[in-house]
Amino acid sequence: MRREAQLDRLLPMLRISIALVWIWTGIVSLGLYPTRDSYQLLARVGIDAALAPLMLYGAAMLDLLVGFATLVMRRLGRLWLLQLAVILGYTIIITFKLPEFWLHPYGPLSKNVVMLAAIYLLYTLEPRRWNTSS
Repeated sequence: MRREAQLDRLLPMLRISIALVWIWTGIVSLGLYPTRDSYQLLARVGIDAALAPLMLYGAAMLDLLVGFATLVMRRLGRLWLLQLAVILGYTIIITFKLPEFWLHPYGPLSKNVVMLAAIYLLYTLEPRRWNTSS
């Protein structure tokens, strides 16, 4: 019972933290990070200059939508799977096209490992808490 009580308190906190990471990433991508630098990174992964704005702002909006959905949706199973797929996709692309980010001292890619583990934890544990009522 103690573990259940702790999970009832801690899982929502983890859920909110993950939502805030998505929301902050979306906000930063909308222009807090220099757009010119974002376009250069997109070019390095093979995104044509004509598609760069669509990809940048589309990804930013996706991040924002995922973040807000994480806060408000009751049934999150598919959303957790979407998050896992998006993070894995980003990680695979960056691994092959921008591998130096694995060596960056702030660990932008290594932190994805923790995000994936936390999201998977929520995917496996949260359904019995968040999805019990319709």
